[in-house]
Amino acid sequence: MGLRIAAARLRFLAVFAAVFAIIGSWDVISTYSSRLMRRSAPESGVSSDTEYFCPMDPGVVGDWPSKCPVCNMTLVLRKRGEAAALPEGVMARMQLTPYRLWLGGVATAPVDYEALSRSVELPGVATGPGRIEAVAFPRELEGITPGQAAEVSPAGDRTGRARPARVGEVPPPDADRASAVRLPLDLESAAEGFQPGDHVAVRLRRPVEEIEPFRSQPSRPPDLAAGEPRRLYACMTHPDVVKAEPGTCPKDRTELMGRPLRDNQRVRWWCPMHPEVTSERAGSKCDACGGMVLVPRLVSYRLPGTVLAIPASAVIDDGAQALVYVESGPGMFDARAVALGPRCGSAFPVVSGLQPGDRVVAQGAFLVDAETRLNPSLAASYFGAGDRGGGEKLAPAPAPGPAWLEALSSADRPRALGQKTCPVTGKPLGSMGTPGRLEVRGEVVFICCDGCSSAIQADPEKYLAKIPRAGTKP
Repeated sequence: MGLRIAAARLRFLAVFAAVFAIIGSWDVISTYSSRLMRRSAPESGVSSDTEYFCPMDPGVVGDWPSKCPVCNMTLVLRKRGEAAALPEGVMARMQLTPYRLWLGGVATAPVDYEALSRSVELPGVATGPGRIEAVAFPRELEGITPGQAAEVSPAGDRTGRARPARVGEVPPPDADRASAVRLPLDLESAAEGFQPGDHVAVRLRRPVEEIEPFRSQPSRPPDLAAGEPRRLYACMTHPDVVKAEPGTCPKDRTELMGRPLRDNQRVRWWCPMHPEVTSERAGSKCDACGGMVLVPRLVSYRLPGTVLAIPASAVIDDGAQALVYVESGPGMFDARAVALGPRCGSAFPVVSGLQPGDRVVAQGAFLVDAETRLNPSLAASYFGAGDRGGGEKLAPAPAPGPAWLEALSSADRPRALGQKTCPVTGKPLGSMGTPGRLEVRGEVVFICCDGCSSAIQADPEKYLAKIPRAGTKP
């Protein structure tokens, strides 16, 4: 009896000891258990040489196979750092989700024509009753004409009332245009004049349109043709939805708001897939993408007294060049280098790089620029777009072949490289994943996606003519 009681007590103590031992070494046990129970990684998993990206939203890049959070499209495998070809003039492209746009307060503004003038302040001295002489360099007097209005105030006194004046005869510049000249001015009221020898500040407003190269730009919109729309209908929530006739927005089913065109606005039709395809007639179709009907958009023309302008908050100036981010799609922004004129208050006149109707990031441009710089696949093209000088230039390494070539046979690879683009959409082969292969009338044709096969089968002669050396036999 005593032995049984002792054995029971020992078993009880052994169970307690085992429980405490398991609790004390639980971390070690769980580590070994996870090693034994975890699944082996798939062969198509992560590699240090590859990455996954979304062809529709190039800013979405990841290390794991998944779906795009913007368009829910399956990400495509490519070699790390192998960025898709961007349109000419675009340095980088960034895609942001709607939540990040809202979080960063990103807002866009249209590029349009405005009446801008630059304020020029010159030092001067009173030479007699109602007479002022200002000192200026020839470049400061560009666009200044005799009789132009000016303001004269005591030097250093910004609180006093400015006296109105008129510009006298503008002196011609010297041959070297480097020497200062004297500009005479006449006060409109000699009774409010200054004593001879008083130092004054002269302020002139110079219209930007009178400065080159803006003075040489055309400033007359085309005449309205018979039957051309005088009104345009747009969605208040989605500015990209524009129609020439009344209707509803396909995105939120709200009624489109009509507005009359301004004197410098006209309606033109274009293809969103191929922006270079435009027309002045409604119902026109794009031959480059299989007969897609062109959509209307608003085009602005320059009127006398105006120049193309953008908000100063939209410009990112890194010291070597000026950049703006243009909205090319929902949440998608393209970095473009622009040439600007002198700053005029809160705006810059645009010399080149933008077109009327473009929408630039006017609020939150610094956020979009920072996201672009931090993205490794985009930063390479961003920082390497121009030679900043200094240092020895290294010979470029030979570019590796595209990742999608590995999925093709050795016989098809040279044919795909020779074709380069899809004959239906014009996009580079591989931009939508592994190209599709068709045999049309005994010829090998590569397309960017399966959706293009029906267009080629419907009109093979049209698209075979677009393929370089289309006589290649399979």
